[in-house]
Amino acid sequence: GPRPAVDKPAWQPGDIILERYRVDEVHGGAMGRVYIAWHLGWNIPVAIKAPRPEVLAVPEGVKRVLTEADSWVRMGMHPNIATCFYVLNIDDTPYLFIEYINGGDLQEWIKSGRCRDQRTNLSLAVQFCHGMEFTHSKGIIHRDIKPQNILLTKNALLKITDFGIIQIRTASGPGKPEAALSSGQAGPEVTAGFRGTPGYASPEQLRDAHRIDKRSDIFSFGICLWLMFCGRKPYANNAVPATAVFSAGESKLHPSLKKILLKAVAFEPAARYQNFSSLRKDLNQAHIDLFKVDCPYMQINFSDIQAENLNNRAVSCLELGRRREAAKLLNRALDNNDTLPEAIYNFTLLKWKEQGTKPDYLLRQLEAARQRLPPSAIIDALQQAIKCDILGRAWQSSDAEPAAKKFFPEYALCPPRNSVEIFRDGQTLMASRKNIQYLFKENRQEECFQALLKAWAGIGFRRDKIFIDIYEKLYPQAQPGKIKGVIRIATIPAQEVTARGMLYLPGPGKVLSLSKSGRVTLRSYGRRTKIAALGKFHAIRSTALNRDGTMLGLGGRNGVIDVIALPDGDKRQYKIQGQVTALAFSPDNQRLSVGSDTGHIQTFKLSGGSTRQTEAAQTGPIRSLIYFNKGLDFVTGSENGSLHFWDQDGGCTRMAAAHAMPVTTLAAAANGLSFISAAADRTIKVWDRQSGQCRETIQAHDDRINAAFITGDNKYIISGCDDDLIKIWEIKESCCKYIMDGRGDGIRSLCPGPRPYIFLAGRNDGAIVIWMMIYELCYV
Repeated sequence: GPRPAVDKPAWQPGDIILERYRVDEVHGGAMGRVYIAWHLGWNIPVAIKAPRPEVLAVPEGVKRVLTEADSWVRMGMHPNIATCFYVLNIDDTPYLFIEYINGGDLQEWIKSGRCRDQRTNLSLAVQFCHGMEFTHSKGIIHRDIKPQNILLTKNALLKITDFGIIQIRTASGPGKPEAALSSGQAGPEVTAGFRGTPGYASPEQLRDAHRIDKRSDIFSFGICLWLMFCGRKPYANNAVPATAVFSAGESKLHPSLKKILLKAVAFEPAARYQNFSSLRKDLNQAHIDLFKVDCPYMQINFSDIQAENLNNRAVSCLELGRRREAAKLLNRALDNNDTLPEAIYNFTLLKWKEQGTKPDYLLRQLEAARQRLPPSAIIDALQQAIKCDILGRAWQSSDAEPAAKKFFPEYALCPPRNSVEIFRDGQTLMASRKNIQYLFKENRQEECFQALLKAWAGIGFRRDKIFIDIYEKLYPQAQPGKIKGVIRIATIPAQEVTARGMLYLPGPGKVLSLSKSGRVTLRSYGRRTKIAALGKFHAIRSTALNRDGTMLGLGGRNGVIDVIALPDGDKRQYKIQGQVTALAFSPDNQRLSVGSDTGHIQTFKLSGGSTRQTEAAQTGPIRSLIYFNKGLDFVTGSENGSLHFWDQDGGCTRMAAAHAMPVTTLAAAANGLSFISAAADRTIKVWDRQSGQCRETIQAHDDRINAAFITGDNKYIISGCDDDLIKIWEIKESCCKYIMDGRGDGIRSLCPGPRPYIFLAGRNDGAIVIWMMIYELCYV
């Protein structure tokens, strides 16, 4: 049966709840019990709200509260919404944990006379409209708008709260429609059997609370506007059709204000404002009429807090133990803004707690993040904690004492940003965008690029659609200089474990990669052209693409090589003894050279005719093979770390003991003058093609290097490693310019993308990250 409706405090000031919340204040009243508590982990105050007793007395009441509160949580963060962090079930009672607002509610402001100033009222009203536009965009109707549910900070920032959670039907019974109220019942204090507050509810809500839309919320806020500007409600009873009339004193209100007040509370929904956006525009016009200037809150760019929103939702999920969902949210946060310190911190901390990544890898990833961020106390603190963990492990491994319980730091929330701060940042960004677009339209390319570079650097080279679009239009008309920044554009989700042998296929606009088992995976990058004959291939070890992207080579463990014409799919097949471990097409598209696990190299003439076989004696398997931009000479790298230089007739002209461990990759410069070798010994070497001499040795990574290539301008090397770091090296200075975190569990492959400033990174988990390099553009 239903529970008894008992309303007594569950806790007293000083109580510690779940070892995480210290109760500081207890407040009770018609709206239910509220505890102001200090979150001992986050070090912020939170409001803990218990549903009214009659909610818990109704069967299904708890379930309904949880469902509706979940909608509030998922709505996310907005400067004009009181954030609901999560709901916890404590002793069979659901408690809402809500952002604490310290300035009282609108009812208190009206009673104390703080709403006598029309400028203040208009600023509050515009903020409220922003909050409700956001709410309605999420498909949520509030249904209980009134001054008590409009909270304010001490510096007049408005926050909407209580999204239909506290008021709930009791008279109707479970499973029945909510009760309608007759005109005689619709007094301001009646709540039984009705969801909302009748003194503020719209006429249609009083008739049938299920058949309402956003215009019902507009009516309720219209009542609040009358209280703010006139000190009274327009109707004695909202259920009785009537026309609002101004008193003699109220007639002095500005005509634009009177028009707003009348339209907001029109009895028929069709005669009201149809959305909060149009109401906000009229409120702003009234502000202009009265004060000759826009309301400072009129235009605010809330998209810039999307990453913060996702981060905080992730922290809420982690508080509830929903780690998988939290990881997805943190990935999305970093996709929106991969320089957000709190998201980087939480993502790294989660990986540390899950113990799926080595602590020393995590330290390197944090160091990479620090190079791209302003000083961050939380990143520094996490680095220190992981260092202590590493030292503790070393101490425990050499001591007989039992391991102490590991201490992990708390997850970090992004502090709520106020509307004024967002407004100022948004205005600056919008002004920059407009200026850049204007300079581009006027064909002032150099000025446009300099303005673009300054604005982009100002937001930490965060992903910005307009900036990317202008840069892509400017790039073909200039000479690229030095790289000024790197941006993570997108992540193509994993389809298989590991993304090896990755290639970008320019004709069909697809990204090809190999799974751990050698299965070929194709993913769309842009255009969706089909490759006719690229069917099911298994146990593929090596891939190759010719220079103009018209022939694809796939080499298998069974020694079979398939050469596929793109995009029509015509296929030819060749066979060698042993497993195919390396492939390369000659620059004239006439030859295909194949390396095997037996150390043999076989060259096929693609136009038909004889084949040639040579052997790199006692080197072990051939791990990599490259041709250059011109000529038929090529280079191979072997399991024993050696390089062999071959002439066009298959004769070995030179051998170099290049590395102490297996060569993992070879890559030629676009100009054909040099090439690089990378190996499991963690080094990259730069070689002169003509002389075969090593020009430079780079101690590139702290772990095995899996992939590397030279950018098309011949100036940079991009390398990737098992520790999940991608590094960009300037060849001329032999120094590392940029370090990026792959946000996975290691980099397995790298390749150039569809444009000179794009490259792709394939991860061990099978995902592929698309990166953009921002070059200094030089106009002659």
